[in-house]
Amino acid sequence: MTATDLPQVVAAIRELLGAHGQESKAAWLEERERTLRAGTSAEAIKTTMEELHGIVMGMGGLFDLPLTKPSKEAAEAARVRLDELADRLYEMTRPS
Repeated sequence: MTATDLPQVVAAIRELLGAHGQESKAAWLEERERTLRAGTSAEAIKTTMEELHGIVMGMGGLFDLPLTKPSKEAAEAARVRLDELADRLYEMTRPS
């Protein structure tokens, strides 16, 4: 993983959620993305990574979020993409 990989994954998830009816979750991710890109401190990045790791699983987690789209096929494609991105995010933020 490079320093830019994690913010890119967070940005992709943010954009997908924003386009599919999850604007508040997208706004939350945007704040974490800014922290990662700013790289202000090791502690801030560690805390942000822990927060991001915690939003993948469980009730209300990325795997559990409903996505809206005008067609069933588009919603299914968005779900597949979100699940792929969530898997990457989970692995990238796993404590070492």
